[in-house]
Amino acid sequence: MEKPAKIVARPKLAIIGDPAVGKTALTQMFHSNGQRFPKAYNMTCGVDFCVKAVTVPGTTDAVEFHCFDVGGQDIFSEMFGSYCEGTKAVLLVYDVTRGHTFEACGNWYSRLLEATGAEGLPGAVVANKVDLRERIVINRQVGQRMAASMNMPYFETSALDGHACDEPFVELAKAFAGGADQP
Repeated sequence: MEKPAKIVARPKLAIIGDPAVGKTALTQMFHSNGQRFPKAYNMTCGVDFCVKAVTVPGTTDAVEFHCFDVGGQDIFSEMFGSYCEGTKAVLLVYDVTRGHTFEACGNWYSRLLEATGAEGLPGAVVANKVDLRERIVINRQVGQRMAASMNMPYFETSALDGHACDEPFVELAKAFAGGADQP
């Protein structure tokens, strides 16, 4: 019988980006171990919340993420600061088929830093919907450059087919495993 993982950190993780980039689908696929892809688009009204522990590969340590999937519509912008208060990490998600969602990532990150009062946060840039190969307008190199400029790792995911949905969370878990609530 395997020894249960020991929780070493419980960071608040904000999942942010423009509307309809797949934040909720990515979060639900992660939370359900790839079993729950939302069949229809439902706008996130404000924020959705879930908790999931991620075991750090090669260890018995785990990081318990408190995931805040923040609605991207302007109507919720007044509440953004309160939703993101206490955030310790971020996933910046964009849709590879819609260039404006990529261009908005810098603004989302700046708003998050302003809301938290932080100079920077650990996180990852997530290029979602890579299953739509024929419609991609933001290529890997462009995404990687932006991630590097923010000192974050870059991931390509497809919530629809479950491709790499856990990878950004596992990478963040590795970063947090060394400290109490910050990498």
